[in-house]
Amino acid sequence: MLLPAGTDFISGKEKIAGFWQAVMDMGIKRAKLEIIETEQHGDTAIEMSRYRLSGADGELMDEGKYIVVWKQVDGSWKLHRDIWTSSVPPQG
Repeated sequence: MLLPAGTDFISGKEKIAGFWQAVMDMGIKRAKLEIIETEQHGDTAIEMSRYRLSGADGELMDEGKYIVVWKQVDGSWKLHRDIWTSSVPPQG
């Protein structure tokens, strides 16, 4: 499940794939992720990280921070919840 700003929850593989495709269609060509901290509690792990999104010519399109909750399912780690916020001040 994704929890993006400005919209309701997005859940299910198809809807999540559609969301990320729309993001890529906006011109984002590179995503740099920097993991700051992780902690595991049984079959749950929490990741706190930073992101930076760039366009084709390297221009900054967004940067911010995010938290992902991972769940271990049948021996594999699966993204369970993903929430992020931009660190770029609003324009206007």
